[in-house]
Amino acid sequence: MAQLERFQRRIHEVIPVARHMEVRLEDYNGRQLLVSAPLAPNHNHQGTGFGGSIYSVAVVAAWGLAELVLEDWQLTGQVVVQQGAIDYSEPVTGDFYAIGELPDEAGVARFRKSLARHGKGRITIRTQVYCGHPRLATDDRPVATLEGRFVVQDAGPLVR
Repeated sequence: MAQLERFQRRIHEVIPVARHMEVRLEDYNGRQLLVSAPLAPNHNHQGTGFGGSIYSVAVVAAWGLAELVLEDWQLTGQVVVQQGAIDYSEPVTGDFYAIGELPDEAGVARFRKSLARHGKGRITIRTQVYCGHPRLATDDRPVATLEGRFVVQDAGPLVR
């Protein structure tokens, strides 16, 4: 849990809006990152989830996943979102959470090979957003889905 706690502090330092949105890192298993946020600071004029907040939490789940995977691989680099498209299928009516998930093994292998060969790479990460109690294993229908392409530049060995 030390890795998530350390990264939680970093997110709140480098992405101040995440602190105001009360974004919380809940779980990470090497392939998925679970991020949650309460509805109270993230609602719109109708009392449902504000679209910008939902998008932001989804991006944090995907961006954070890329950052944590690099750390697992003993790499560092500049991770940025290059493109993101979100589909809102239902209103967010309560506290919500997002699960960022790596692509299939072939996609991860291409990404890792590009980082090793060129010091940069692109990866597409899908994030699904749900209402309710945060959990990695769910068969609920997502209320929103983000497809995001993330670019890593200046990849190199992690120095501690």
